[in-house]
Amino acid sequence: MQLAAPQRFLGPRAFLACALAVELLIIMSIDMYVPALPSMQREFGVTEAYLNLTMFAFFAVGAVGVVFAGPLSDRLGRKPVFVFGSALFTASSLGCMLAPSVEVLVLFRMGEALGYGAVTTVETAIVKDAFSGSDLKTAMTCLQSFILIGPAAAPFLGTFVLAHGGWRGIFAALVAFGVVATVLALLISETLPREARAGCESVGAALSSTLRGVRLLAREKGFLPMVGILGVASVPYFAFIAVISYVLLDHFAVSYGFYNVLYLLFCLVTIVAPYVYAAASKRVHGSTVLKACIGLTALSGVLLGLFGLAGPLVFLAAFVPATLAEGVIRPMSYVVLLDQPNDRVGAASSFSHFSYNAFTAVATVIATLPWTNFVFGLAVITGASAVAMAAAYAGGLRGRKLDGGHYNSGEEA
Repeated sequence: MQLAAPQRFLGPRAFLACALAVELLIIMSIDMYVPALPSMQREFGVTEAYLNLTMFAFFAVGAVGVVFAGPLSDRLGRKPVFVFGSALFTASSLGCMLAPSVEVLVLFRMGEALGYGAVTTVETAIVKDAFSGSDLKTAMTCLQSFILIGPAAAPFLGTFVLAHGGWRGIFAALVAFGVVATVLALLISETLPREARAGCESVGAALSSTLRGVRLLAREKGFLPMVGILGVASVPYFAFIAVISYVLLDHFAVSYGFYNVLYLLFCLVTIVAPYVYAAASKRVHGSTVLKACIGLTALSGVLLGLFGLAGPLVFLAAFVPATLAEGVIRPMSYVVLLDQPNDRVGAASSFSHFSYNAFTAVATVIATLPWTNFVFGLAVITGASAVAMAAAYAGGLRGRKLDGGHYNSGEEA
């Protein structure tokens, strides 16, 4: 491997290892504390919905961090934003560890989210700056793999720390992760030369330009329905993440070890799903794949409603079709939405990611509404999401191939 952006302290492989390690350490903040939610609820004496504000705040504020981090790094350079994001994440994790109430915990989770959004957004830019050609493809493949490894590994670490140090120990571990991430970020030299920043717009101008691009995209038939499908497909998935610890640990009373095994199986479906899309897209039209995913989501809603309370394995199996559907729709949607003229790609990317994060934030709230039980609630959410996706498809995407080539251009055979 060769570096397109020279590094003072690191060779190509060491640079990539540092960048990937920062991403992996920070991404642990999403899922690592999920196993602790029931014990945190009992300690604070609040409802599940109120405690899940800690998840809502993370995803909602993370969406804002994603929007601002890109223009900031274009204007100020990658390294300052990268280091600041890591340091903010570390300090906020310390605040979470010491939080005396849910309200304070929510506040510091917002700080974690801003740091997380900055790091994950700038990470991709740093890798793109530093490598080119086949090396860039290799680096991006590694980056995507680490993004998937994080959610799979986090619950294992979370339950291990929870058993030995309680929920505050989990945030103490995140503090340690943040310190290591900040040190590694400091080792990385700036990848965007000063001269490359000279022509960049101010942050305000860049955001205004993005909004203008979004307005143009919104006028195109099919763009908003596709954004809606991407967001709605995420709602059952993140609702599931929001309630899985309550369902498995409280309702079914499984052990932490069995919880880890079940969560790993869930993550494996998530990891496999993009490859299912890659294989399917070579054989059938994207519209056919999308309709199949809507059907799979509806199937999960029915299975959860009928059999979700039969046992932990049945509960997990009932949600597998929706998990697979979300994992297929996500890459397919980005392929379609980002297939734009060059001057609109940035706007399409920013708006798509912002919308996706906004939908996930909403999912964490509605998942813990006062349902009869969380399994029933998840069944309703999943079924309603299937109906909403079907309506979006019928309203703006029916008859289109959805295989790229600008999604408005092709009609289904």
